[in-house]
Amino acid sequence: MAISVPDYVVDAAKRGLEWHAEGKSGDGVTDKTLREAREMADGSVSEDKVRRMGPWFRRHEADMDAPKNKPGNDGFPGAGAVAWALWGGPTSGDIMRTAEWAERKVEQLDREASANSNNSIYKMTIEEQLLEATAAISGVTAERDDLRATVEKLTVGVASELEALKVEAASKDAKVAELVAALEVAAKEVDSLKQMVASLEATKVSASKEAAKIVASVGVAPVEISPADGKPSAEAVDHMATFLSLPVGSKERNEYFAAHKHAIIKAAI
Repeated sequence: MAISVPDYVVDAAKRGLEWHAEGKSGDGVTDKTLREAREMADGSVSEDKVRRMGPWFRRHEADMDAPKNKPGNDGFPGAGAVAWALWGGPTSGDIMRTAEWAERKVEQLDREASANSNNSIYKMTIEEQLLEATAAISGVTAERDDLRATVEKLTVGVASELEALKVEAASKDAKVAELVAALEVAAKEVDSLKQMVASLEATKVSASKEAAKIVASVGVAPVEISPADGKPSAEAVDHMATFLSLPVGSKERNEYFAAHKHAIIKAAI
């Protein structure tokens, strides 16, 4: 959008272009600045240029304090004064006049843009407003449904994992209970064997004396050992005496007890 500029801006731009043609602008002037200066010299400028003019003049205001940028001094116009004119700024009198005009123009453009925006809203029909509101609600509803689905998925997953952990814990508890029961049974068996061994140890005496007691209790006369082989006959074997003569806890004693348990226990009663 082309915006008309005041006469003093036109004059300043023309003056800047003349100084540039005379080689007084230095090396910092861009082609874009020259193109926009020609547009201002013709009486108009773009909205983008107007919005850049106010800040540019504020940044370079101090440059105009240099002696060569002041009219009447040697070296005038300096490169700063030429650039100032190319931007449409007067180099004498109220040098900030163009900057202030540009700032007022920007405020006007902003107000008009805001008014046009509001008018566009007011011009919407009820049906258009309803459609816009419906679309907004649909978007929010979709986001809500997605969030709900995500939460439900996470909840189901956590519940399944928790249930699996509960089942695993119950299985381990049952196994522990089974092991505890087995240990209790084993402990009872160990106590029973200890009591039996203690009872047998309490009756332990020398083999000869115990044999004599057993023989006397059953009324059987001792059998002499045959000189031929030096071994007692089958009737003369005293299982209790033999059992007691074996080392306590040895494999031989345990095997002998297992083989002659009935006779040994009977002898001990």
